[in-house]
Amino acid sequence: MDEPRQPAQSQPLPQELLELRNQIDEIDSDLLNALARRTELVAHVAKVKKRHAVPIRDRIREAAILEDRRARCTTLGLSNTVIENLYRVLLTASREYQADLGAEVPADMDTRTIAIIGGHGGMGQLFKRLFESVGQEVLLSDLDTALTPKDAASRADAVMISVPIRATSEVISQVGPCCREDSLLFDVTSTKVQPVHEMIASSSCDVMGTHPMFGPSVNTLQEQRIVLVEGRLREHSPWPHWLKSCLRARGMLILESTANEHDRSMGIVQVLTHLSTQVLGLAMARLGVPISQTMQFASPVYLIGLIMTARHFCQSSELYGAIHMANPNQPEVAEAFSTSLEDWLHAVEDQDQSEFDRLFAEADEFFGEFSSEALRQSTHLIDRLVERG
Repeated sequence: MDEPRQPAQSQPLPQELLELRNQIDEIDSDLLNALARRTELVAHVAKVKKRHAVPIRDRIREAAILEDRRARCTTLGLSNTVIENLYRVLLTASREYQADLGAEVPADMDTRTIAIIGGHGGMGQLFKRLFESVGQEVLLSDLDTALTPKDAASRADAVMISVPIRATSEVISQVGPCCREDSLLFDVTSTKVQPVHEMIASSSCDVMGTHPMFGPSVNTLQEQRIVLVEGRLREHSPWPHWLKSCLRARGMLILESTANEHDRSMGIVQVLTHLSTQVLGLAMARLGVPISQTMQFASPVYLIGLIMTARHFCQSSELYGAIHMANPNQPEVAEAFSTSLEDWLHAVEDQDQSEFDRLFAEADEFFGEFSSEALRQSTHLIDRLVERG
């Protein structure tokens, strides 16, 4: 078997190549200067949008920009796909910068004091930055802080529970009675039925549940999804509007749901997805074929799966175990996974191509028209992965 290619030994480069590289460096310098000027204009755009209460994102304007830049590629001899990808990155960065400058923070937005219980954790720190960036005051309480959860809750206008899943019930029972009647108590747990019920039972204030559909390591909050679940709200409660304003000011997408609907969906989005990843990772470990060996034969699709699997296992087993065990739909999901795996295995073991085709068609029919969009999106991901080498 051929060994992986090693980098070529350094050797004197042709003067002609060095001169061309210098010219490219000069052009790159011009590009960076142009991007700096563009960023300056974006800052002015943010001020105008804030002054006139114009939303940061203008999808019609973005679509027009992308269409224009793609069209101009034809006469310039450029790849319209490459240029479109470049401009999508620029547009995302532009929206994030405008959010940093508070372009979508309402002029009449009240300043509240938010206590984050578990504030030194990853999500606690992320939401600390989020709330502070939209002009709110933040108190942090954690295991290593002098400020206790009870004291923080009694001093705050809004209390956010951001602790490990298994500690959520205990913390809610501690801080709930300390929350003022006119305050808001909300959590960021990945299940909603039980935490929302417990927040209502332990407090007399307004209650909402939230679930950020992302982790603390995201590079941008633009277009990140967050689920909001109404628990108990007074008539004309100011809290839903306040919370949504904070989230939208950072470019987040808000999905409103019931606790039951949320937990059932998370049975697929989290439990089923994590279960399949865990089975894949454990099977690879037990088969014992070195990753370095499979990488020599890696297709882009395999590489994406391998990256996502390895990413899963370098994180917290405590977190993933709690997600499985806390979701009330876990037994139903596990049963569907188990029987589906058996059906596929039986078709293969019996060399039954017709049964394999039937199972394949059953799944294909379920995905329907989404498959075309999935093909487009996955092709984009594969291209980005290949570009990184």
